[in-house]
Amino acid sequence: MRLLLPTFPKRMSSAALILENELGQVIIEKATYKPYWTFPGGLVDPGESPKQTAVREVLEELGLIIQPDTVEFVAIVSRTSDAAETYQFLFRAMVSSGVLDHVVREESEIEAWSVTTKDKVIAADRVYAKAVMHWAEGRSGYIEQTFGKGE
Repeated sequence: MRLLLPTFPKRMSSAALILENELGQVIIEKATYKPYWTFPGGLVDPGESPKQTAVREVLEELGLIIQPDTVEFVAIVSRTSDAAETYQFLFRAMVSSGVLDHVVREESEIEAWSVTTKDKVIAADRVYAKAVMHWAEGRSGYIEQTFGKGE
């Protein structure tokens, strides 16, 4: 029997963590290399699970330690563009408002960070990543997203 795995297309994966407090606010960040605000996150490294990635990226980008057992799955976004096909795993962890006092921004990669609410995202008070829009719209589970193809 011939193994077919090498012939299957490969997709990169990324993970992001929605850090939401009791007031319904979330932490967002503006990376130096992106034109929009998004949740902390990044590419899944070899040998790493998407959940591990989300927790690691929050530590690297914002200096926050999040316990993995407090992180819950929210959605997987199947993203298709002219450049690539990827999966983005979205997770959420509830945090206290006091966590904002402990943010230490990774200055070489993260230009700024802020908090926002669903109302502000829907009002488009700044340019947000589609993952942030999905959160504001209350979307969860499986989401398909196409961009760069005439959008």
